[in-house]
Amino acid sequence: MKHLPIAGLLLLSLTACGGHDKQGAAGSGGDTPAETASATGPAQSTDPDLAARPANDRREDSPARLDGFAGAKLGAGIAEVRSGFGTPLQGLGTDASGKPLPADDGNDGCYFLRPQDAEDPRLMIEGRKLVRYDVRSAAIAAPGGGKVGMTLGELQVLYPERGDVGPDKYDDKAQHLRVRPAQEGGAVIDFALGADGRVGAWRVGQTPQVDYVEGCG
Repeated sequence: MKHLPIAGLLLLSLTACGGHDKQGAAGSGGDTPAETASATGPAQSTDPDLAARPANDRREDSPARLDGFAGAKLGAGIAEVRSGFGTPLQGLGTDASGKPLPADDGNDGCYFLRPQDAEDPRLMIEGRKLVRYDVRSAAIAAPGGGKVGMTLGELQVLYPERGDVGPDKYDDKAQHLRVRPAQEGGAVIDFALGADGRVGAWRVGQTPQVDYVEGCG
């Protein structure tokens, strides 16, 4: 029987250990999902809304969406709007004492509702369906990140492809940025910029109602 030199035994031992380490480093079944993710970069969100949201979208958890506001969806009937919004809604009209007048949900015409405890949003109802909502508060971000107080330049960074600049009907110094939908039939966002060059209000809605310039007219 031949005896290997001690140096030879040490060499074989080191070779076996080195092969095992290389196999583990290659991730051939020994890596955990967290280790794999950290090695290849941060994992992508599985939330389709987050995945589609651009890096410069500032809306965070805003209730404003292209398909509605909070639990009220564009195109929904008035009963569904009231139940889905989450807080009681009232009309804009008041009596002589300042008490809100009840809204007539059987009215097929155009009128607005708003939350009892807030001025925004103002929900436009026409044909007993939600067709548009308006916001004047800087605390609520529009779909895509636009806000009251922003400049045209800031908006164009957020909406670089489908934003069309147009004039205001009454003020020569005012402008509108109208963000066209990605697909035909989708909702439109309209930002109203005043003479100071900043957004004073914005609205999201279906056509033709989103283009009404005098409330319901």
